[in-house]
Amino acid sequence: MAASSIKCIQFGNCQLKHLFWDIDPLTLDAEKHSSFIIERILRFGLPEDVKTMLEQYSDTTIRSVVCHSRSIDRKTASFWALHLNIPREEIACFSTQLINSCFY
Repeated sequence: MAASSIKCIQFGNCQLKHLFWDIDPLTLDAEKHSSFIIERILRFGLPEDVKTMLEQYSDTTIRSVVCHSRSIDRKTASFWALHLNIPREEIACFSTQLINSCFY
């Protein structure tokens, strides 16, 4: 499963400083903040970040984040839905409208 914490912005053998520009990465706990970390990797991660994520977290954990996150974009959700065999109906970002109402 996940390592207990991210020390010195390390996650496995992968530097993740570029993903956490807006927070202090030393405050992250890889288990407690797994959804946040996975979302960032899915949205902004490099291929080596994704590889490390797949090594650190189970498919079930990643699947849960893909299904429940409203912050990942539809293109990313579509890719992971195919990769993890998730029906489109189970993914939250597909159930929200892009434009809620007409503004004019």
